[in-house]
Amino acid sequence: MPSFFRASLLFSLGILLSRIFGYIRDATIAYYFGASAVSDAFFIAFRIPNAFRRIFGEGGFNAVFIPFYGEAVKRNTGEEFLRKTFGLLITFSLLVVLIGIFFSKEIISVISPGIKGKYTFNYAVEFLKFTILYLPLVSFYAYSMAILLVRGKFFIPSVSQTLFNLGFILSLVILFNTFGHYSLVLAVLIGGLFQIIPNVLLLLREKLLKLPKFSLDEEIRNFLKKFLFTLGGFSANQLSLFVDTFLASFLKVGSISYVYYAARIYLLPISLFSISLSNTLLAFLSTKKGKGKDTEVAFKLTLMLSIPSSIGLFLLSKEIVSVLYKRGNFSEEDLIYTSGLLSIYAFSIPFYSLQHILKSIYYSRKNVELPTKSAFLSVFLEAFWGSFFIFLLGFGVYSFPFAALISSIVTFIFLYLNLPEKLAIPYKSLVKYIVASIAMGLLIYLVKSFIENPLALLTLIPFFGIYYFLILTLLGEETISFKRL
Repeated sequence: MPSFFRASLLFSLGILLSRIFGYIRDATIAYYFGASAVSDAFFIAFRIPNAFRRIFGEGGFNAVFIPFYGEAVKRNTGEEFLRKTFGLLITFSLLVVLIGIFFSKEIISVISPGIKGKYTFNYAVEFLKFTILYLPLVSFYAYSMAILLVRGKFFIPSVSQTLFNLGFILSLVILFNTFGHYSLVLAVLIGGLFQIIPNVLLLLREKLLKLPKFSLDEEIRNFLKKFLFTLGGFSANQLSLFVDTFLASFLKVGSISYVYYAARIYLLPISLFSISLSNTLLAFLSTKKGKGKDTEVAFKLTLMLSIPSSIGLFLLSKEIVSVLYKRGNFSEEDLIYTSGLLSIYAFSIPFYSLQHILKSIYYSRKNVELPTKSAFLSVFLEAFWGSFFIFLLGFGVYSFPFAALISSIVTFIFLYLNLPEKLAIPYKSLVKYIVASIAMGLLIYLVKSFIENPLALLTLIPFFGIYYFLILTLLGEETISFKRL
């Protein structure tokens, strides 16, 4: 297996491990708080620092840092660059923390106006003052991860999020009886400390942890200019989540929680396949380790894995939500709404996944303008169609996945058509992926008629996956033969 696949596999395994514990974390929240005013408030307050985690940790910071740092290493100025960017990151994080603490009420009023005058609003304001303190921790996590990716360390950075989830779970369970709903925000901070431990230890071992230097020389100004532009693009992606929060605040209590629980599940395959592949691809292209075929391989692999994931989530949405969340204060009504949302969100998976691969191509060329434009296009479409479905058609909470689907398709087309070098769509392979996915879907549908127990059905997921790849083999698909790639 070529090094590109080994790196991608290690990154995917780390992400998978963190997502497993992430679902245990969400299941623990659902057990104690269900879909309630407290859970809505927590998800609103945590959305702000968590958005920065996704901006930094899932590509935004990496998109700029990796190419710049890769060049600095070649010039033997890597250590100086690390010191200056570390100082920049500290300044930025502390500034945002101060804004979050002193303007918490105003921030919650802007992102969730529909909850003003409700208990949810007061909870959210209090929660934000604590959760915003997570930002410096997650900023350092992103900074250390980017360094380690350039240095060829893929597994430890991706698995660090697992320790956040583990710290969160243990803290919530231990502290709940004493601190009640405040155990949620305390768990965030304790989990954040857990998260940076492996990266710090690895940086120390590799002698890559340097003291910060506060500088605004030409190199840092160029980096900052690119970073702020890219931050705008990745912020736009996260802005779509705030648009959902804004619109959901006008709906029934629990709607924000429904959207959060469903989104957490359908983002799993996107994280496993596209984010791991795109981060690895960016590191390879930026350091000149990658070959021309790596981009094509990443594109085909994303299609091969995301299409059956979409079909599987659509057919098994109720069983998945039931196994993950249906206990404690998570009611039957919560199950119906959450699984309904998940079944529609599932169809967006291939389009969102492919967007990550295409953006890596742009970022490797230091082109941050097109991805930023695409991100704002995506936000506009989600806001427009979300408002249309909610206020004009009365789709309620189901408006969000429909808006996301339309947005994901249009944004993918925009990115593809503007590629500097056209990337051929593997139509023959695509047809095979679709045929094999449909065959797998028919098998799932048939098995569901005989097995009613959700947990028993989900234990067959590996079997369904094997069946999918068996069909691909019978169709003569070459992508699954890694030796030929």
